[in-house]
Formats: sequence, C-alpha cells, structure tokens
Amino acid sequence: MHFELTASLLNDILFAMEDQTTKRLVDARKGVLVLEEESSGTVADEEFLYALPEWTSNDGFTMRSGFVENLHSPLAREELRLVLESGRGVFRNFKNVLKAYPEVERRWNLYKNKYMGHCIKEWYAALRESWGLEKLEDTSYGSEVETDEILNADFEFMTYDSVRDKEDVENGKRLLTEEYERQFHGELGKAVGDLWLSFSNRQTDKAGFLCRTQTGEFIGCILFSFCPSSAKKTVAITDFFVVQDYRGLGIGKELFSMCLASLKEHGIQWTLLGNFIIPPAMEQMLTQWGFEHLGSGYVADLFKE
Repeated sequence: MHFELTASLLNDILFAMEDQTTKRLVDARKGVLVLEEESSGTVADEEFLYALPEWTSNDGFTMRSGFVENLHSPLAREELRLVLESGRGVFRNFKNVLKAYPEVERRWNLYKNKYMGHCIKEWYAALRESWGLEKLEDTSYGSEVETDEILNADFEFMTYDSVRDKEDVENGKRLLTEEYERQFHGELGKAVGDLWLSFSNRQTDKAGFLCRTQTGEFIGCILFSFCPSSAKKTVAITDFFVVQDYRGLGIGKELFSMCLASLKEHGIQWTLLGNFIIPPAMEQMLTQWGFEHLGSGYVADLFKE
C-alpha cells in the first residue's frame, strides 16, 4: 500500500526524525505517523507500515557543521563553532546560541528543513520506485521560504533621509571603524579607520538606501554622492556597510541591488566605489554587477623580516 507525501506529513516526519526518544512509523492507510508500540504489527508483518528515513545524532551534527561552515555572520559563526567543538550538550547549546541571533536562527530553520527535506525526498523516491510508480519531478516538499521573502518579512528597506537617519548612520560608521581597529591592531587599525572615514566625511550631500529591523533598529546602508558635486552622470558610493551581527543574511546584496537599480533609472552612467578595503566576498558581488578594478590599496610593514 502506498501513500502521498503531503506537506503536513512531511512536517510530521521532520519532527519525528529529530526526536530520538520515540520511534514512529508511517501508517499508509491514514497517511499519518503512529508510535511503533501503538501499531498493530511490525514493518515486516504489515504492508501498510513504513519506517521513517534513518536519522542519527551523527547526521544532526553533520547538518549543523555544514550550516556553520557556510555561515557568513562572524560572531554567530564563531560561537556556534565553539559549541560544535565542545563535545558536550552540542544540540542544546547550539539552540541556545541561535536564540541570541534571531535572523541567523531563521536561516538555520530554513537550512534544516531543506537539508532534512532532501533526505525525505530521497527516501520517498525509493519507496515510489518499490511501488512501481514514476519518479516525481520538481516536487515541492513543504513551504520553503525564499531569501527575498525572509528579508521582506524581517527587515524594512527604505530611502535614506538625512534628517531621520544621519545619527544612526554615524553610529554605524563608528562601529565599523572600531572593527577596523580590532582587525588591524594598534596604530595601523586607527589609520585604516581614519582613512575610511575621511572619504565618507568629505561628501555631505548624500542619497541612498538603508535597512532596519521591523522594530526600527538600524542594520546597514548604502549611500552615494555625485562625484564631483557638479557631475550629472557619475556618483561615488561613500558608505556601504552592514553591522556585524547581521552580515551573511543577504542584506548588503539587497541594498546594493536597490541602489544600482535606482541609479540606472535616474540616468547615472558611472558608479565608483572609493573604499580601498574590499572584502573577498564583496569583490565577487562587484564583479557580478559589472564593476572593474580601478587601482588598489596596499600597506607595508617595513620592519617585517
């Protein structure tokens, strides 16, 4: 006897796979899960009972390791990495760390559902083959939320207002310069931060976009000015950053996309990025949007052997 893998049944199977304390089976007659002890027989005795996909604590650890490895939120990634290396209470502590990073937790839940949903898809495909049924193509397993929908649900993207937003942007710039100081250490860190600020502060008449949480917390921005001020078709991006706790969620990419689309709509032909500190991940994004290298920045330690 075969059964349909509905969205409701899939969600029940996901929950049951993670619950290592009880064993459940699929009852094909009703299309629901039943406890093994409540079934009228074993899988071998009853043709309508099916064991769930095999899922062990090692599988759960592997899934979490893959998520952390590809997570671009530095603070959350480091805390989660330490949890995985601790060897004690890993799953419980992993969950506790995520509570401090709601956006990362949301992304984790999506990742987990997709990862485990793939396991269920393979298991169900094998069952269908054993039933002599055709292979399902492009089947939707559950209501997976796309990244754009996550951003729209959790964040607000808006046009920059110098009166309303200037103070928040300045605070964000301060946090970023402090980050540079920690990254490069001592006097060099202060110099890097000052160099970045000097370019930003030279331009006063700015426009652009910024992002806030649904509760109004400032998350990041992208601002630009005409360069030089008399230009009609050339702008320079003066400020582009996302605060550290919210990186890796696609916010920067969304801000960048909104900004370039607006500039193009208003007839801007040339867009310069004046900051000489470009992270590798950002370089890839710039290349995708058609930016080309225009010089570079360097620093030398003259006492380094």
